[in-house]
Amino acid sequence: MNSDDHLLDAADAVLSQTGSARFTLEMAAREAGVSAATFVKRFGSKRGLLIASSQRWVDAIDLDDVGRPGEPILAALRRLSVESYTDSDDPDQAGNHVSSLAMDLGDPELTSLLAAGWDKKRRQLQAVIARAVDSGELPGAPLPPAAARTLFALLEGTFLGWTVQPHGSLIDALGDEFDRLITTWI
Repeated sequence: MNSDDHLLDAADAVLSQTGSARFTLEMAAREAGVSAATFVKRFGSKRGLLIASSQRWVDAIDLDDVGRPGEPILAALRRLSVESYTDSDDPDQAGNHVSSLAMDLGDPELTSLLAAGWDKKRRQLQAVIARAVDSGELPGAPLPPAAARTLFALLEGTFLGWTVQPHGSLIDALGDEFDRLITTWI
């Protein structure tokens, strides 16, 4: 099975272990159980593969996910805030994600995809915050666009800080910071 998802899953697994700078198509091919030529044929180059992986990440952010049936609004907001970091709950993998971020910032197309993903994530958070404000669960929150930007900045800052000085679990750290912020808005 050499579907794009299979190939991208393999590449993403290797990227988490190596970061973009040390990543090679050969490593991804080994992980996928195919030849490097399969990756070259499908994606053209390492850069093409990184672009496809980034585009898939952007596409996977579900703007319609503003809570599961029966899920309390604040629980949905916490889940959506924290779940995208679960693959970085290891200091080495988190560092590899940061090194990939640095590489993305050096390529205009990858930077554009990163910006699109971050914008989409903020819009998702904003929609859930708006629901929470409308239902009276966050009476002290700023307007939803500002609240979403604040929450997103807190999450990304916590991620970067934990990557430099890991202590305990990243997911726990994110949850703790989320709880501290949300408490000020209740």
